[in-house]
Amino acid sequence: MSRPDALRGLGDIIVSSRPYEEYLAMFDLSDDDVLAGAVLDCPAGAGGFASGVRARGGEVVSVDPAFALPPAELVAASRAGLEHALAYLAQNIESYEWEFFDSLEDVRRRRLAALDVFVEDFHGPDDAHVVASLPCLPFPDRRFRLVLSAYLLFSYPDHFDEAAHLAGLRELARVADEEVRIYPLVDTAFQRYPAIDNLRARLLVEGGVDSEIRPVAFRFKRGASEVLVLKPPQAEP
Repeated sequence: MSRPDALRGLGDIIVSSRPYEEYLAMFDLSDDDVLAGAVLDCPAGAGGFASGVRARGGEVVSVDPAFALPPAELVAASRAGLEHALAYLAQNIESYEWEFFDSLEDVRRRRLAALDVFVEDFHGPDDAHVVASLPCLPFPDRRFRLVLSAYLLFSYPDHFDEAAHLAGLRELARVADEEVRIYPLVDTAFQRYPAIDNLRARLLVEGGVDSEIRPVAFRFKRGASEVLVLKPPQAEP
């Protein structure tokens, strides 16, 4: 999908550093939800979600191709991505709702705090930080009770065509036992992904993956008020 440069938003995929509380809000989850079984975060970026889950006694695996970078380079990439995002926010301030965050400085402070949490936890790839990317994840079928995917699919249509979206969604559903949640459903130009209904129909017909679009109370990016929930077919008794 092509757009004039002025509408392309952030453009390149960034390594984000979102805090644990932001994850819960944007996916409409509670502490109990993420502690009820194994969780996959894909792509995880350099945020504080996984550390927050483990600190509360939960099990989580983070997946990101950026984990192949030396830790110092990964942190530098995340800091650069944050500054790039903040510059974009400043230029498009009217397109954001200031409820969860109250200012640009609040975004910077909380995202940097999440990055600090990540730095304490990450020392290179290991069983909890896996180098991989969609649509090929190195896990068996139904490995995780809950699978989360934020700010990749639907967010960067210039990087993924419809076939790539379908392959990514299928892979997320393959490794999920109960549920997959994807957020947001709008791209960096604030447009809802136009082929989402076709993707949902194909997932159901071709793989038995049911789905629904649920509203979320979290407000930040204009139009990003929904989460896509996938329900893999139940295992045979």
